Amino acid sequence: MASTAKSSSTNANGEQDTSSPSVLRYGIVGCGSVCQVKSGPAFYKCSNSSLVAVMRRDIAKAKDYAERHGVEAFYGKAADLISDDSVDAVYVATPPGGHRVGIARMVAGAQKPCYMEKPLGRDGKEAQEICSIFQEAGVSLYCAYYRRCMPKFVQAKSLCSSRIGKITGVTVTLHQSRHNQKDKSHWHYAKEISGGGLFLDVGCHMLDLVEFFVGKIENPTGRAFLSINDQRVEDNVRGFWDHTLIEPDSGACRRIGGSCVFNFTSGGPRRDELEIVGTLGTLTISCFDDQPVQLKLDGGETIIVQHGDHPDTVQEPMIQLVTQDILARIKGAERDNTNTGASSRAADEAHLDPNVFLCRGESAVR
Repeated sequence: MASTAKSSSTNANGEQDTSSPSVLRYGIVGCGSVCQVKSGPAFYKCSNSSLVAVMRRDIAKAKDYAERHGVEAFYGKAADLISDDSVDAVYVATPPGGHRVGIARMVAGAQKPCYMEKPLGRDGKEAQEICSIFQEAGVSLYCAYYRRCMPKFVQAKSLCSSRIGKITGVTVTLHQSRHNQKDKSHWHYAKEISGGGLFLDVGCHMLDLVEFFVGKIENPTGRAFLSINDQRVEDNVRGFWDHTLIEPDSGACRRIGGSCVFNFTSGGPRRDELEIVGTLGTLTISCFDDQPVQLKLDGGETIIVQHGDHPDTVQEPMIQLVTQDILARIKGAERDNTNTGASSRAADEAHLDPNVFLCRGESAVR
């Protein structure tokens, strides 16, 4: 299989600068369903990014994906893709139980930055192990909480910071009728692969948005229930947690509470709400439905905030920011600059602050 030559830029003397790439070449480990539209095409649509190799255990399916997406190399083993010299960074799109720890060791050992599907692991311990592997190797790890960079949530982040006053509480509610699905063969319903059903794969998006809008979840506690007996994983989750918020002017700390209800066996109306309450108003955001953000102010005024269209490849804004951040860090390391300086250059190029919008390693451990 052919390799793609590394792109280069021109230095101040008009000479070719081959020390750092101007295009980041990605390889995908696990080019399954999530890579068809949601993520995979972004790697060749984004600026300064290309997709040069894909891998799937069924090599015929890997070849089919490569042919449909114009990718040069395809493999049946993760180790072969990771060791390919034409691959600069790796996107791991396997399910959480798909040998993630072993793949993480190979990617970190090859010193290649990694963009990994959420959740990082089947539980907090496994997620921490994966994170530690990359930390010890000194390699960047990003988790694919891509909603952070979608236009709707970028707008909501601004409103949360500017319109509702001091945040005093947060509530997450998700009611879905997944029990009506006849086919329960999906890996979501296999605890050894998913770690805990739909809550881990779907609910983690909403809890990530809680941390994105409000801050780190602390002291979480909760219960999970198997309310019907036609599946092997819990379908109802109730939880509570704390946040420590720091006043920007005085530096004083205050504590608020949060709660969640996830019911995947609801026969009633579908509910999809992240409600953030502040001293001046309340912000209500849907995570999965394409509903506009709603801002209710203390005086009784309700503002409906329309958002821009989301791209068909929904992970594209996040992958663009990841790409710019990795390239900036490579250039920053070669110039012996700090990570903070490198990130500021990425922010200029992608127009979003990577220190705010990216979910890096440790912050994805929950």
